[in-house]
Amino acid sequence: MAPKHAYEIYISTTPEKLWAALTDGELTQKYFFGTRAKSTWKAGAELVYYDPKGGQMVEGKVIEADAPRRLVHTWHATYSDETKADRASRVTWTIEPRGPSLVKLSVTHDDFDGETATWKSTGMGWPLVLSGLKTWLETNAPMPMPPM
Repeated sequence: MAPKHAYEIYISTTPEKLWAALTDGELTQKYFFGTRAKSTWKAGAELVYYDPKGGQMVEGKVIEADAPRRLVHTWHATYSDETKADRASRVTWTIEPRGPSLVKLSVTHDDFDGETATWKSTGMGWPLVLSGLKTWLETNAPMPMPPM
């Protein structure tokens, strides 16, 4: 069985606010290691995450975008020589309302060629990203990031 990362988290927010947090570059930098996502968020569109200095960290393509319910895109980590050598993997975000101000966010990162450098790196990164996202949406304050 191919390796993957799968997470579920409950966030006190609305699907629309969560979608905006995932797709608005001004907002992604609040919780995603300072990176700014840039895309038109339409199927086939380019997707790039830029670091605070403008360097490219991740590139991909949007496979599916059904606001505010589901987002699927490829993920090619360009932040290290090791991850650059890996082919693109896939990230699926699923947003399910669970009440007037509660959502369940499921994130699956899969389609790896085994336990690659990208698989190892993202396994450490996703819990921090998702915790930061939850903290920011619920408190409007960034989560202090531990040193990597």
